[in-house]
Amino acid sequence: MVASQALTILGDIEQSTLKNSVPMPRREAVRSEWQGLGFQIGGMRLVAPIADVGELMKVPRLARVPVVKPWMRGIANNRGRLVPIVDLHIYLGIEPVLPVNQWRVLLVEHQQMTVGLIVEQSLGIQHFLEDSFEAGSNENLGALTPHIKGTFRHGGRVFYHVRLKTIFEDANFLDVELTQG
Repeated sequence: MVASQALTILGDIEQSTLKNSVPMPRREAVRSEWQGLGFQIGGMRLVAPIADVGELMKVPRLARVPVVKPWMRGIANNRGRLVPIVDLHIYLGIEPVLPVNQWRVLLVEHQQMTVGLIVEQSLGIQHFLEDSFEAGSNENLGALTPHIKGTFRHGGRVFYHVRLKTIFEDANFLDVELTQG
């Protein structure tokens, strides 16, 4: 008798579950999502593909390098590997708005080069619906403009999708020597 009562109860639960369940969404109703690492420079919200950023860290202790441009802040030891650290604010001519204690370094690798890029603040992993992306930018963001792929809008906020690796390809980025005139 106990077994038949248990089967009856399980049957009732099954019927109740099926009656109150929500059907799976149709495949065409599923919207694709894009993820990136959010960060801030000069109060602007930027986002880069997660794959472009190898590591996020606090600004490390730096060894100064003589006769380099001011945006080349120095060299840092990252797990036994020497990495040049570049201040994106100075390089791009953007005034920082947050205190130095909030600044972070994004380690970015491109081809055979690894560089630490100083940004104002990490905004963590950001998720956007792919169809919220708008190619290009109708705003002039100064020296950052050529590195912007487009924008994502989410919750009333705009995040500029930045291609960090294109910064490495800029001839000015590779010219770190301070020329004495």
